[in-house]
Amino acid sequence: MRKILLILLLFPLMSVAQNKFGFYSHSEALESVPGYRQSIAEYELLKQRCDAEIERNEQELTRKYVAFLDGQQDFPELILRKRQKELQQMVDNSVLFRDQLKQWLRQAKDSLLSPHNATVDAALEKVCLRKDLAYAINSDELKLRYVNPNIGVEITDAVIDEILNPVVEEPEVTECAEDVEPPVATDTVKVATDVVTVATDTIKVATDSVSVAVDPVKAVSDSITVATDSLTDSINSVVESVEVKEEKK
Repeated sequence: MRKILLILLLFPLMSVAQNKFGFYSHSEALESVPGYRQSIAEYELLKQRCDAEIERNEQELTRKYVAFLDGQQDFPELILRKRQKELQQMVDNSVLFRDQLKQWLRQAKDSLLSPHNATVDAALEKVCLRKDLAYAINSDELKLRYVNPNIGVEITDAVIDEILNPVVEEPEVTECAEDVEPPVATDTVKVATDVVTVATDTIKVATDSVSVAVDPVKAVSDSITVATDSLTDSINSVVESVEVKEEKK
């Protein structure tokens, strides 16, 4: 029974420990990202150009509207209706152009700042994992009037420090990776040398085979030469014997 009561008393404390959260200022962290200010400067330049184009378009519309008001008393009914229709079409086009340009500006800003927001999010994730926080709240969007310091942790400085000085985690080296030796270029050269040696030996064997095949022919030729010489000697001996007998007669 005492063990059950002890577990019930410790359960809220365990729950609180597991539900710690962090809160931070996303805008402050974003300003610390390298390259953020340059992206903002590029966006401001685009915005100035778009604002100038919108103003020029509105001035053109105002000029034509004033001209219409000045001449509407003298226009015939048919021309008046035509000018009114043209003017209304210009107003509609001007409003549509302004809305499309503003939408394009928002997309351009999101495209410029998206990499920097991703940098902040990556740093935030590392800090939360390192501090074992369940989640993080952006205090720019949610005004926190009070946070229990036993549960909520202010991590803006930690996120900024992670952005500026990221902690590089060393990759784990497995035992298999230690046993495997990297390939050496010398092994490749040795294999190539062995291949050349084998090829040379093959050529030598082929040459020896040809030499062996030629030796019998040479032996027969030598035998014929010896037999010819012997026959010549025999003939010479017979001739000499005949000459000697004739001289005696």
